[in-house]
Amino acid sequence: MSAEPATSAALTGADDEVLMARFAAGEVVAFETLYDRYESSVFGFCLRFLGDRDSAEDALQETMIAVVERAGLYRDRGRFRGWLFTIARNACLDRTRRRAQRHALRTTAPTRDAAAVRHDPEATLLARDEIARVLAQLTADQREVLLLHRYEGFSYAEIAGITGSTEAAVKQKAYRALLQLRASRPDSNQARVPR
Repeated sequence: MSAEPATSAALTGADDEVLMARFAAGEVVAFETLYDRYESSVFGFCLRFLGDRDSAEDALQETMIAVVERAGLYRDRGRFRGWLFTIARNACLDRTRRRAQRHALRTTAPTRDAAAVRHDPEATLLARDEIARVLAQLTADQREVLLLHRYEGFSYAEIAGITGSTEAAVKQKAYRALLQLRASRPDSNQARVPR
């Protein structure tokens, strides 16, 4: 007698490492369970990191494709969530780099007039979004640490592992991010903190 393949409902309670092992062994439903489990948190991270839905959706898909492609390379160390967010972070950083390169090319090539650029509907929507405004004031490193810690619940030690940094450096970035946010609050009477 051969064992019946598991259904998505049967795998709902399985931990991430078990699901990855089963997916690597060929059970597609195990990946579907992981996808359902992490889709919204990875998308939320990418959206806050990148600032627009289309880019966030693309980064989510790139992340999940990378998980599929690297399933055979994953080693169970009880850190699937950290591994997943490392991939998501890298997808966001790649998109940010590509966006910066395109911007650099646009600034050296003939562009639309400045008034048209200022009235870009997407930029207007982001300007109205308070979270995007606040996050935009931070450096990329500070924003990354804040998103991973405050929104995704990673510890500073976990963030150090995800970013390839030290825990002390991560704490320093978080501290500087909070100082920057406090100094930039409109109701703040404090002087701006130097960088």
